[in-house]
Amino acid sequence: MLCGAALPAAADAPVRTIEPFSGSVSDDGDVCGFPIIWEFTGEARALRFFQDGQLVRLQALVQESGTVTNLDTGEVVELPRTAFYDRFDLGDDGSVIESVSGLSIRVTEGGDPLLDVGRFVVRFDTAELLQSSGQHPIREINPFSISDPALLGGFCDLFV
Repeated sequence: MLCGAALPAAADAPVRTIEPFSGSVSDDGDVCGFPIIWEFTGEARALRFFQDGQLVRLQALVQESGTVTNLDTGEVVELPRTAFYDRFDLGDDGSVIESVSGLSIRVTEGGDPLLDVGRFVVRFDTAELLQSSGQHPIREINPFSISDPALLGGFCDLFV
């Protein structure tokens, strides 16, 4: 007698893309006591994974650089190029889990270095921080939005 077992769903070939990006976050002075802007550019080398035509995972090697500017004084702090892995897992239940590993912010000018580095895992659908290991002075301010002006609070001390 032959025993029949359900075969796992077929995985589609991943889709590769290279996606340039740029953006900025600014504040009129509420966060640092002076107007400030963070500008960044970079590239994401992304892989999209599908299961039966449904997107189930997105992962990318992200490389970016930028500047932070005190708009009162014109002082500019360079954010040298960094690289990190960013992965989104999309569950059948509607869950969205983001895992970030690597160095996303690096400032070594002046006094103490400012580093946002390590592993960071959040679940968007339930707004939970699942893991934070390493240093995350920027990302921990608001782990769910890269466009929140509150994030600029992590840069204020660069201009003191």
